Amino acid sequence: MARCLTLAELGQSTVSPNPMVGAVVLDAEGRVVGEGYHQKAGEAHAEVFALNQAGASAKGGTLYVNLEPCNHHGRTPPCTQMIVAAGIQRVVCGTLDPNPLVAGSGRDMLQNSRISVRYGFLEKECKQLNEKFFHYILNKTPFVTVKLGMTLDGKVANRHGESQWITGSFARQYVHYLRHQYDAILSTATTVMADDPKLNVRDVANIRKQPVRIVLDRQFKLNVDRYQIFKGDQPAWIVTSAIHHNKQNAQKAKALGIKVIKIDEAGGVLDLKALFAQLALENIASVFVEAGGGLTSSILNEGLAQKYYLFYAPKTLQDTMSKPAFGQAFQLELPDASQLEIIETRQLEQDWVIEARPFVKPKAKTGNGNGNTTAASSHVNGASGVTHLGVVGDY
Repeated sequence: MARCLTLAELGQSTVSPNPMVGAVVLDAEGRVVGEGYHQKAGEAHAEVFALNQAGASAKGGTLYVNLEPCNHHGRTPPCTQMIVAAGIQRVVCGTLDPNPLVAGSGRDMLQNSRISVRYGFLEKECKQLNEKFFHYILNKTPFVTVKLGMTLDGKVANRHGESQWITGSFARQYVHYLRHQYDAILSTATTVMADDPKLNVRDVANIRKQPVRIVLDRQFKLNVDRYQIFKGDQPAWIVTSAIHHNKQNAQKAKALGIKVIKIDEAGGVLDLKALFAQLALENIASVFVEAGGGLTSSILNEGLAQKYYLFYAPKTLQDTMSKPAFGQAFQLELPDASQLEIIETRQLEQDWVIEARPFVKPKAKTGNGNGNTTAASSHVNGASGVTHLGVVGDY
């Protein structure tokens, strides 16, 4: 199963919105006779490559795969049919597929064909590998990750908006490695105007696919001829308000191959929930957010992110007018402070990065007077007790 996971990772960045899957075939004597992985969305699945390599040696053998084989017709035929036809006698899968089109039907079909099926091996690792796919399938929204590079006192830019460079070159290279794992990179017009970033993947070996670059420009004020993000043949999208939609700018953008998406507003800014729902419909299964405090603060307080990468440089700006990492103004009581659960910390030369996810408060049990207990409701990220005082930033 560990070998399946290693193979599956080779499909990173090219299989989305499909999951990463690797497969290994053993013959009846337990010898490895075939391996394969899902290489690209719309093309053959991992089981097909492994079984084709195994050929007749697969008969009476065992198939290992990190995700339940599919049993439906999509862009490719069901893998279960090929497994049965190959004469496989035993299938071991890491975890079942949450996709409603599969969700145990692959297992059931194989078992009904007198094939032994076992699952739940390295299940935690199998689910972690495809955490973006699992979230996308179950929630119909992209897996959202927020990246912030800041000083030790939590500043992402000085008072003039300058941020190049807070972190060192090794940390910046690691960001490119992370970008390569996502379908889209999301930023704002404010960030584009301040930094003129390319927001693409560079300095990474074997770049197989560039993510879509998406800019939130509520008032459609960006000059698409001016900024690097709109140049070259890499895909770029602009998200604008349905209220402030500028037809002339939209026509100019489309002429340059830039996709324009209109989203409704909520509270004077773009409706982020509606945006992520729309991106899911566009087959964007994962989004990497690189922006300033206004957008990142809204994402945090609306509970829209599944992961955070917080990069800290050993520097301090010591300026109350400099730009904070989470820049939205709130009146927030300390017990309701947004809380993150740290997954891992690591040092990148002189910098540090914290990988974290939203902390979900456990459901408290309360007595009901007769000795029984019931689970009380809980909230995530301090969503209650928050009084909005204003919005910093424009998206």
